[in-house]
Amino acid sequence: TLRFLMGIRNIKFNYTQGNGILMPGFTPEPNALGNDWSVNAPGLGFVFGDQRDIRPIATDRGWLTSDTMLNTAYVNKFNENLNINVSLEPIKDLRIEITATRQYTKTHQEYYKANANGVFQSYSPNDQGSFTMSYIIIGTSFSSEDAFGKSSTFEQMKENRKQIAMRLAAENPNSMGLIDSTGYPQGYGPTNQEVMTLAFLSAYKGRDPGKIKLTAFPSIPLPNWRVTYDGLSKIKAFKSWLRTLTISHAYQSTYTVGSFNSNILYGEKNGMPVVLDAAGNFIPQYQMTVVSITEQFSPLIKFDLGFVNSLLGNLEMRKSRNVSFAITNNQLTEVTSTEYIVGLGYRIKGIRLNFSGIFGGGKKTKTNSDLALKLDFSIRQNKTVLRRVDQDINQISTGQQVMSLNFSADYNLSQRFNLRFYFDKVINSPYVSNQYRTSNTKGGIALRFTLAQ
Repeated sequence: TLRFLMGIRNIKFNYTQGNGILMPGFTPEPNALGNDWSVNAPGLGFVFGDQRDIRPIATDRGWLTSDTMLNTAYVNKFNENLNINVSLEPIKDLRIEITATRQYTKTHQEYYKANANGVFQSYSPNDQGSFTMSYIIIGTSFSSEDAFGKSSTFEQMKENRKQIAMRLAAENPNSMGLIDSTGYPQGYGPTNQEVMTLAFLSAYKGRDPGKIKLTAFPSIPLPNWRVTYDGLSKIKAFKSWLRTLTISHAYQSTYTVGSFNSNILYGEKNGMPVVLDAAGNFIPQYQMTVVSITEQFSPLIKFDLGFVNSLLGNLEMRKSRNVSFAITNNQLTEVTSTEYIVGLGYRIKGIRLNFSGIFGGGKKTKTNSDLALKLDFSIRQNKTVLRRVDQDINQISTGQQVMSLNFSADYNLSQRFNLRFYFDKVINSPYVSNQYRTSNTKGGIALRFTLAQ
């Protein structure tokens, strides 16, 4: 009981934040500590990292050039990184590693310079950045497709749009609560960026669209994990024939907003969007191009076995998924992969061989070394499917089933010479008609000579 209560072995929490300002056109000449002490420019606050905007002071005191040809942008940078690592051992031989990460970057730039009348103004303000955080979509990891390739998760995403739109409209007083002919509220149609993004997150996370937070930038990262257990080999029933038995499982998922930029047509009232585009949707503050979620079970389950007779074996299943939604054309690309691996290894000890000539300088040479045998067989299925929101399209663009067989035998002729026999075969069977089935086979004998001591 005490061991379980004290199962937390290690916790690491790391949060970093970076800020920076680039102010071009600065005319005073800094010296000691980066400050011009004769006019106290730009001031000790700026020198030591104060992020307050000093442009009004710089303008009033004549610190900035009045050259109208200045073409270097004023830049304000911000980034933050959060990393959490927790090591658990609730019972003996069971180890759990939990990780959570979040990275957010944002850069604001604008041209701040004097006009022909010597009045300083801002031109072409623009924000851009990126976002990524650990995520969980295990609720839909094993969702199915029908005979026509339709994904139940993707269909759920399309259904979630209306409820998400209603929630967004309820929070925005500028929407006026009007419902159009399709049943969507004013400003939040079926192709609205915010509607599509949140419907995508709720569907692939397996979350109720009525409960998911209405933001594309969640503040709290979700945990990923790795679990390892190697205590079964210590059970009396296994000790007689097993030396080691390790079971492992790992899950890793990441949600990413590849890039976002401020929308020059954006307008707001009461802190909410108010300007409509040609399709009748509210123009968002930030224009996003692609949002994506990656997921890896690496492995989903793996057994590493070591037998008392020196035989080694492993059984492994891996599964991965990469789902990216392009907001510009309302197309979702889903890349899935499933792999099964079986491996065997055996070491035959103390094999004696006699060589003459090249290895013994004309004399017979006896070697006594182990022969290491290794056999691996795997089947991997990869598939890329394109899905359209506005059209009933579920098209396999590429994909294949790859079968591979690898065998090798290694023998050390001496401390410097290694003799290896190998055989590899790969069979590639594509899923699309415009690609051919291929088979590649290679094998041979390799002799390696090591020069280093």
